[in-house]
Amino acid sequence: MLFSVDFSILVNETFQTVHWAFIPADSVSECREVAREMRESIPESKNHHVHIFIEQ
Repeated sequence: MLFSVDFSILVNETFQTVHWAFIPADSVSECREVAREMRESIPESKNHHVHIFIEQ
């Protein structure tokens, strides 16, 4: 399966996409693990944490 993944931060009570990717994986769990690894390369600040949204 191919999953669309948005990496977003919360700004003024609205999620703003800072990065997106298509991730091939056999399950949502596998996709989540790959997305978590990718999230490590996206810089975070104390005020903005990167959230992961997975869409099938």
